[in-house]
Amino acid sequence: MDRLDVAFADSPALEANALRALFRVYRDMQGLSNCHLKILLREDIWARITDVGFREASHITKAITITWGEHALLNLVIRRVLHNKQLTAFYRVDEATVLSSVAEQQTLFYRIFPKQVDAGKGKPTTFDWMLSRTADGSKQTAPRELIHLLSAARDEQLKLLEMGTAEPAGETLITPTALKAALPVVSSVRYNQTLCAEYATLKPLMERLEGEKTQQSPKTLAKIWSVTPTSALANAEKLADIGFFEKRGTKEEPVFWVPFLYRDALHLVQGTAE
Repeated sequence: MDRLDVAFADSPALEANALRALFRVYRDMQGLSNCHLKILLREDIWARITDVGFREASHITKAITITWGEHALLNLVIRRVLHNKQLTAFYRVDEATVLSSVAEQQTLFYRIFPKQVDAGKGKPTTFDWMLSRTADGSKQTAPRELIHLLSAARDEQLKLLEMGTAEPAGETLITPTALKAALPVVSSVRYNQTLCAEYATLKPLMERLEGEKTQQSPKTLAKIWSVTPTSALANAEKLADIGFFEKRGTKEEPVFWVPFLYRDALHLVQGTAE
C-alpha cells in the first residue's frame, strides 16, 4: 500500500483517523501465520498521529527507523556510478574495491566532481555542499532530492557542452556551474510537487513569502501574513514541522530560517528581515 501520505491530504484529521485505523488492523493481523503487514511511514506523519494521543502506539514494538547519514548517501551515489559500466571502464575502478571503504568511495566521487562548488578557504566540499542544498528544515537530506540534483546537474552539463562551453577540467565530468544551475530545478520540483502537494492547506502561507528574506521572526511574519505575532508564531511552527522552516534562535526569541532547498522556488533573498 503506497501513497498513504497523500491519500487524505485535504483533511489532516481524516488522515490521522485513517492511519490510526491502519495500525489497529496491523495489530489485529499479528496473530495470522501466513499474512503479515509491513508499514513504511515518515517520522513527521507518525508524529502527527501520536500528537493527540494514540494508545496503540505502545504496543508497536517491532520497528526500524531508516536514516540516511553522510556515508550512506555517498554510498548510494557511488553505487549508482558503479552500475554504469562505461563509467567504471573510464575510471578503471573495481566495484568490490571501491565499495570496500568510505575512503575509496570519496576518492572516486572527487574524480567525477570538483573539490568545491564555491572555491575558497572555509567553503564546503562539493558533497557537503550538495547535502546542505538538498536538506530541508529538519537538516535531513532525502535520497530522492540528492539523486535529482545529480541527474539535473548531468542534464545541465550536457546543455553547456551543446552550447560549446569548455569541457570539465581533467577527468571530472560535472562542473560547479552545472551543479549550481541544477539547484533551482530541484527546488521547484520539491516545493511544488512534494511540499505543496502534501500540505495544500499551508501553501497560502508559503506563497506569501515569495521574494522575502530567508530569515524571519514572528513579528516580520505577522506583517507578511497580516496576523498577530501569536498567530504568526503558531503558523511558523507548523511550517517548521513540515520542514519548510528551520527553527533557530531561543525559546523566548525564535527565528525561522528557510533552507536552501526551497529558496529558488520562491525567489527568496538571502538575509534577515527587519
